[in-house]
This record gives sequence, structure tokens and C-alpha cells, in this order.
Amino acid sequence: MRENDDQVDEHGEGATEDGQSSGGRSRRGVLALLAAGTVGTGLGVAILNERSDGEMEIPMSPPGTGTDERSEGTSASETDESPETTGTDEPSATTATTSGLTETETTDTPAQTGDATESGTSTETDTSSGTGTATGTETETETGTESVTSPETTTTTDAPPETSTPRGTDTPTVTDTETPTGPESQWRSETSLPLAHSDAGGGVVDGKLLYFGGFDSGVDTSAVAQTFTYEPAEEGEGTWTRAEDMPKAVWGPCGVAVDDRVYSFGGVLTSEGGDNVPTDDIFVYEADEGWRNLTAETGVSCPYTNWGMGGVYDPESRLVYCVAGGTGDTDSETATNHGTGGTTHWAFDERRLWSFDPDAEEVVDANLALIPEAKRWPAVARVVVDGRTKIHAIGGVRSTAGSTDTNFRYDPVDDEWEAATPTPIPGHYATTDDPVIDNQVYLSHGLFREEGESLSVDSFRSFCHRYDPEADEFDTSLPDEDTPRVGCVDGVIDGRLYVAGGHVKRYDQQGYHDCLTVTSSFLP
Repeated sequence: MRENDDQVDEHGEGATEDGQSSGGRSRRGVLALLAAGTVGTGLGVAILNERSDGEMEIPMSPPGTGTDERSEGTSASETDESPETTGTDEPSATTATTSGLTETETTDTPAQTGDATESGTSTETDTSSGTGTATGTETETETGTESVTSPETTTTTDAPPETSTPRGTDTPTVTDTETPTGPESQWRSETSLPLAHSDAGGGVVDGKLLYFGGFDSGVDTSAVAQTFTYEPAEEGEGTWTRAEDMPKAVWGPCGVAVDDRVYSFGGVLTSEGGDNVPTDDIFVYEADEGWRNLTAETGVSCPYTNWGMGGVYDPESRLVYCVAGGTGDTDSETATNHGTGGTTHWAFDERRLWSFDPDAEEVVDANLALIPEAKRWPAVARVVVDGRTKIHAIGGVRSTAGSTDTNFRYDPVDDEWEAATPTPIPGHYATTDDPVIDNQVYLSHGLFREEGESLSVDSFRSFCHRYDPEADEFDTSLPDEDTPRVGCVDGVIDGRLYVAGGHVKRYDQQGYHDCLTVTSSFLP
């Protein structure tokens, strides 16, 4: 489970490269022909019509009730309730000495327990509000309560009453609260998730963000099957709507959007006994049909059991590429425990890259070129460099061996990986699902630590970095959103990056996963 496997010691073995299938080489020949033409940069934004079937839309409690509406018949533990924690300080971001990045903002907030609390913010931002607006002053306060009570209900924010200047005064009173202290924040608060979840899957269909699975607050991680869609609106007052539950409750799945569908690859199942087991299941969510269990219907599955795997759709070749991730295939020659000596599946990561054809709904090549470093939770993005499709796997975690700053670039035509500029600081970003706008990769939030630094709540930070694949360089000057978290779902809609949910881990409270309802968006 994420950052929850700290018991493994040193020692282990490296991975060896696996062979490649003749079918994969044949497919790459086709890709070579495609590379000679114009390379499309679209990401296959899909079409999804909100279901209106009364049986499909399940009523949900409004934020603030603290009620987790688990669906019946799923494998999630029905009796697991998150311990209530209050008065816990939110992490104070520390100075990243080797990266040259300095975080000075401090947040102070009660721990989340499944409640979606919306409150006013200043530069000292309450993580449950997630407004992310930092003007450099402490004079601006927003008020109002946001809630989602049922599907198709738009949430609104009450504006504070306007204070007028008394008439009859010769000189009107003017209050100037604008104090420029740097770049204006490009983040804004969005309507909060109805429930506090983290490590869910996601994808964008028909201009809406699909959010599925994950786990809720607690010391242990119990998977949920709930699915929501978010339809953005002006000023961040969008609408969350409950959709059909997943076929199985999973956390840590790899979500990839393809046209009017979103695929869920792998993830972690929670058994009746509370044990977490990786899966190789593939599910698909379609606009007018809801969820299908593709593995149960056709027998097609991921080449290995996984969670925290990265994936992206390439509209040029019409293939989905999936890479790395934690794995339960501990005997695989391509899996490694990074020398930690761990023997359980939590200690092992895969080096494999494989492709999936969403049109035929089958695995095309299970043994493409191995990524140079096995890792889980990489930020995977599809970009175009010199007119050719490239796929990046940026940052991530090497099991209990710690965070990594590696940035590898894959060429689908040549079937080769190459090293690119490392991330500004080792860690895994929260925006893992193709966070690309105008061929620039936007990486925000996450779990970061310097070499040798111990994990703590202060390891969760809200950096916002931009990676330019053409120049192969990072820009660290972007404003951050001031709500440290990891395990978010992200998606790009109309040129704006949306980031929803996530958690911080309270290491001083038995590793309590403090899940958030915060949803925010970034406009470059």
C-alpha cells in the first residue's frame, strides 16, 4: 500500500530483461510508418452522457455528514470506520535544499474523517477548503458553505454581503487590499468531492472528470467501489454526480481515458478478511452503459497483477501504454524489491511496459522494452518531441527504497527508453494521469523527500512544476495550491488541470490515512 510498507530491510536482486514478441515487432513496424506522417497531439477526449436512469443514480449524503456510502456486494470492508482525529496540524512545508525550492506557507487544519468541510481561507490555507488562492496578503477572506446533496444539483457559493459606503460622505472610503508579492496564483477552488477518498482512478470523458474507487480515511486501506463524475462550471462551482459503482472495489487502479470510455487496469482488492491483494482485472466505463468487467466477460487481463501502475493513451497508434507499478508477481524476472530484502508483494515493483488495443480490447504486446528503473506511481504523460510521440514516466516510488527523481522517455516506434532531466526533487507527484496542456507536463502536489530524509507528514507538499519535453527542462517558478496531498485524481478539461481528493499520512497517528475532499484546478 502507498507509503505504508516501511518494514522491509536491505538485500535483494536486480531484474533481467524479458524477450519481445513477434506481434509487438510487427505492430512497431506499423508505428514506424505512422511516424513518417503528421503526429496528432490530441489525447482522445471522450464523450460521456450523464446517466439519467433512476436506478443508476444513488442518493448520497451531503458533505459534512461523515457517512461513507459503500455499495452492497462489493469486497470492501463494510464495517471499517475511520478514527476521528481533530486538532491535528497540517504539514508545514520545508525547504528543499538541494532543489533550490523553498516552501514557506504553513497550514493548520483538523484531520479529515470523511467530512467535507468548506471554510474561508487566507494565505494560511485550510486544507479542507482547498481554495488555493494565494495573493501574498492576509486580508482577504472567503466565506460560504458548499455542499452536494444529490445528483444533478449544482453547488453554489454564497457571496459575503456587500458593505456600502454611507451616503452623505464627501470622501468615499477606499480599501486597498492588493499587495503584489510575486506571480498571481493560477489555482482556484472547485466544488469538493462528496466523500473523502484517495488513491482512486480517473479519466476525462465528454468534458467530465470520472473519479472511481480508492479508499477512505483510516489506518488500514479498505477499497471502495463508488464512482462520481465532475462537470466543471464557471468560478469553480461545478457539479459532482454519483454514477454506477465499479464491478469490484479497488484502490490504486490505473485509469486511462479512450474516446467515450475509461479503462481501469489492476488495483488492490480488499478481501472479507481485510487483506489487500493486487489484481490484474480490467474494467471499462462507457458513456451510456456504465461499467463492464472486461476480464470476467472475455478473459483479457493485465500481464501482471499491479497497483500504482502508470498508463496513457496514444491517439496516433490508438494504443494504451501501461508501465511499471507495484506487483504481486514477486517471482517474475522483471520484478525487483530494490535490494530491500522484502519478501511480500508490497516490496516489489515491475519494470515491464505493455500495450493494450482498446478497439479490439486485447493486450497487443506484453513485453515491450523494460523501463530502466522499476517504480510505482510514476507520472505518465504522452507528448510530441520533434514530431514524434514520446511517453514519459516521471518520478515515483521504489517500494520501501524511497522516492526517485528519474525521468524516462519512451519512443513507441523504436521501442527504446532514454533518460531525461530528473525531477527537481525526488518524489511522486499527485498528477499522474497525463497532465498535459499544450505539450507541457504539469506536475503538482505529492510526497517528496530529500536523500536520506525520513518520511513524515512534512513530506507531503504542494509543489507545482512544469516540464517542457522539447527543451527537456523543468520550471519551478509556478505558484502552488497550498494544500499538501498525494493520491489525487487529475484530468485536463478545456485547457485547465483538475486535481481531486487525495490524502496525507499521519505517521504520528499509527499511519492514519487522512483523506481529503479538496478539489482544485490550475490554468496555465
